[in-house]
Amino acid sequence: MHQAAHSSDENVAGVTASADEAVERGKFIRKITALIIVAGAVIITLYVWGIIERHPRTDDATARANVVGIAPRVAGQILKLNVQDNQAVKEGDVLFEIDPEDYRLEARTKLTTLQAQREGALATINLEELHLSYCKVIVPFSGRVINLNISAGAHVTTGVPVFSLLDTSKWYVIANFREAEIRHMAPGSEAIVYLSSAPNQRFRGKVQGIGWAVKPEGEIDLPPSGVPYVKRELNWVRVAQRFPVRIEVENPDPDLFRMGASAVAIIQGSQK
Repeated sequence: MHQAAHSSDENVAGVTASADEAVERGKFIRKITALIIVAGAVIITLYVWGIIERHPRTDDATARANVVGIAPRVAGQILKLNVQDNQAVKEGDVLFEIDPEDYRLEARTKLTTLQAQREGALATINLEELHLSYCKVIVPFSGRVINLNISAGAHVTTGVPVFSLLDTSKWYVIANFREAEIRHMAPGSEAIVYLSSAPNQRFRGKVQGIGWAVKPEGEIDLPPSGVPYVKRELNWVRVAQRFPVRIEVENPDPDLFRMGASAVAIIQGSQK
C-alpha cells in the first residue's frame, strides 16, 4: 500500500515537471518568434530605407510644357479669329487676322507722296507690304491654344500677347526633392514618372538639370522672377528645403499630359 502511494506521487511529480517544461518551452519559442519578427522588421526597414536613399521619390511634382504668348507684330482690330480655347493647332495655321485696310491706306498714301521721290520710295513700300503680311498671325509651332478670352472685333496692340500657345511636342516634370536627396542624382539620371490621373501608366525620363537656387524664406532682396520659390512648410510643419529637378519625359502620352498635372517622380540612380 505504501509502495503504491509512493509510485503515484512520482507520477504526479513527473506530470508536473513535464508541464513546467512545456510552459518553459512555449515561452522560449515565443521569445524566439518575437526576436525573429523584430529582427525581420529591422532588416526590412533598413532595406526599404536603402532603396529610398538610392532611388529618391517625391509626389511633389507637376507636369510642365513650354508656353509662348502670341503677340501681334502690328496693331489693329481683329477681323477674323480662327481658333477656340484649348484647340489643337499645327505649325503654319492662321490664328487670327488683323484688319489690313489701315496698312493698305498707308501704303497707297506713301506711294503717292513718294512718287516724285524715287530714293527711299521702294524701301518704304516694302516695309508697308511687310506690315501687311503681319496682319495674318501664324502658328509658330504645333501645340494647343490656351487662355483665349477674346472675340473678333477686339483691338490688339503690337507686342502685347493676346493668348498663349502650349508647346505639346515636349513635356517635362518639375519635381521638388529634399536637399539631402539630390546627391543621389545628376544630369542624365534615369527616372520614372507617374501621373496622378493615370497611376497605372509609367513614363520614362531623364534628369535634365537640378536647381541651383531657390528663394530663401523671408528674403526680399531678390527679384520676383529671379529664382523659383519652393514652399518650405507643409501642414504647419517645417521641412527640409527642397530644390526643383527638371525631368525630361521621353514617352509622353499627349492625351494624358496636361500643364500643371500632379505627378510622382522616382530617380533610378545617378549616372556613373
